[in-house]
Amino acid sequence: MTTQNIFEYATRNKLRFASPRGEMTLEQLWDIPLRGAAGDQFNLNTIAKTISKALKDVSEENFVETTKTVRHTKLEIALELVKHVIDTKLGEEKAAETRAANKQKKEKLLAILAEKQDGKLSALSEKELQKQIAALED
Repeated sequence: MTTQNIFEYATRNKLRFASPRGEMTLEQLWDIPLRGAAGDQFNLNTIAKTISKALKDVSEENFVETTKTVRHTKLEIALELVKHVIDTKLGEEKAAETRAANKQKKEKLLAILAEKQDGKLSALSEKELQKQIAALED
C-alpha cells in the first residue's frame, strides 16, 4: 500500500493506537515525542513496539491458515503509520540539528570577519582614518 492509501485506510477505519495514556488517533501521533523522559513510556517508540508485539502475536495464532485477518491488516498498517511518523520526525530532528550547527558556524564566521575588518581599519594610517571619517560626515 502506498503512503496515501494507508492514511486513507486509517481514517476510513478509524484506527487507534494503544499508548500508556490510552488510545490515540492518527492525528495525535504527531504530538507524541519520539523518546520519553527517563521512566516515561509515553513515546512513539513504545507505541511502535506495542503494535509490533501484537502483530507477532496475531501472526503466530494460526500456522495452517495463511490468509491475513482484518486484525492482521489493521496492525500492519498501524505499524507502517507509526514508522512513517517516526521517520518524518527523525528527519525534522536532523534538519533542526543541521540548521542549529549552520547558524552557530555562521555566527562564528561573522565574528571572525568582523575581527579581520577591524584589523584592516586599525592598519590604516592616521591620515587615511581621518579621510574616511570626513567622508562619512558629508
